[in-house]
Parts: sequence; C-alpha cells; structure tokens
Amino acid sequence: MMYPRSRAFLFVILLFLLSGISVFAQNTPADRFKSRLDGAWVKKEKDGSSTIINYNYSSNDIIMFSDAMGVQEVYLCSQFSPTVRENTWYLLGTNDMVPFIRMNITVRLESDNVCHFTVREEGIKNEGIIWNGKYERMTEYGEKKAPKEEKQFVLDGKYESDTMTLVFSKHNFTLTDEKGDKSGLAALYDFGDISILELRFLGKEGKLESLLQYKFERSITENDDVIIVEITMLPGKIKIHGFKPSGEPKLVLTQKIAKETE
Repeated sequence: MMYPRSRAFLFVILLFLLSGISVFAQNTPADRFKSRLDGAWVKKEKDGSSTIINYNYSSNDIIMFSDAMGVQEVYLCSQFSPTVRENTWYLLGTNDMVPFIRMNITVRLESDNVCHFTVREEGIKNEGIIWNGKYERMTEYGEKKAPKEEKQFVLDGKYESDTMTLVFSKHNFTLTDEKGDKSGLAALYDFGDISILELRFLGKEGKLESLLQYKFERSITENDDVIIVEITMLPGKIKIHGFKPSGEPKLVLTQKIAKETE
C-alpha cells in the first residue's frame, strides 16, 4: 500500500523531471550556437570602411550593412542546420522585402569574438560578395551603432513638393520628378538616435539598381478641415560613425488629408 506522503513525493519528482525536459528542449545545440552568434559583428575593409553583420537571436534575422556602399539588407533566417565542420552552421536568409532574393549563409565561430561568414545569393555565382570574410565582435563602437529595422511603416499616401511627388503604398513607392517615374521598395528604420528613410529602386527582375538614403523627420499639424503631414528628407549616406549629409538641399513634401464631415 502506498502512503499519501509517498505519492506526493513521487508527484513532485515527476513535475521536476517534466520541467527539466522543457528546459533541455530549449537548450538545443542550435539554440546554444544562436546565443553565441547573437549581436553585431564588424569587418574592417582596406579602404577604411566597414561592413557589419548583426544577428538578432530573439527575432531570428540578420541585418547586413555596408558602410562604404550605404547598403542595408535584412534577411529572415530559416533552415538553421549544422555542417560537418566543427562550430559551423548553415542557414538560409530570405530578404524581408523581396522574398525571392535568398542568401545561402555559412557561419563558423572561431571563438566568442571571431566569426567567419560566407554569403552567396541563391542561384547566382558571386564569389566576391562583400559580406564574405572574417568578422570580429563589435565592441569598439558598441551595438547601439548597428542598424535596426523598424517593423512599422507609416507613410501610406501621396506626398508632394514643387519638384517631385512620392506615393507610398505599404513598402512600395513611386517617385515622380522631371526625369519621369521610378518605383521600388522603401524602408524606414532607426540608426542610433535618428530615423532613416531608404528608397531602393528596383529593375525588372527585382534586382537593386540604385539606392537613396535620407535622414527622415515627420510632423503632423491640423486645422478645421484638413490634416497636414509634412516629411523632411535630408540626402546623405550612413557611415559607421553615423549619418553623413551629402550637401544636397533637404526635401520637404506634404500630404493633405481632408477631415471627414459628419
């Protein structure tokens, strides 16, 4: 006959074992590797510029940023799997804005502060891609300087100035000026303590043809019958120490939204 106290003791042991299973299930080899990879990694180039790869463990995405080229790309990670080489894992990165652009990424951790990345666009031979090479954990400038994508996009609608018109529909945009119409994808994100608007002009196959970056500010005023949204765009380029204006004049565009009448 089993006494109630013995049954209670066995029940406690069972709960402990079950909780342990949950803990061990979360502490897989993949989780441990992702935890070590978490954060920003920097590679100094011969011309003095830098490239940054920032892996975010919590959101499982990679941001690739080139200081010299002023390019930032965000890839959502999947197929995280080990390779036959020690401390080396493979993952597939899918572009968050152009899903059919995918990167095959191999990551080898030499130590907690040194990491080797090999990145190739799927289906394209590009041995000289800028993201390849040896990276060191980003400590000199701190992780606060790493680019950070803002998930919410709030610019839907038509914005006008005397010289140009910008129409946003979610992440898509069309720019009209004296040269005609151009379209592509827009990204709005934080870099340090400022906001950056990035306009990516795409070709017929969805490949990046050119890119413009602006320090971005937005204000809203209203009167009795209309809401006025004003956006200010200062042309420039992101550098490792922050945003550097190009010297071109800033652009000011407005959107007028009529208030609904009862």
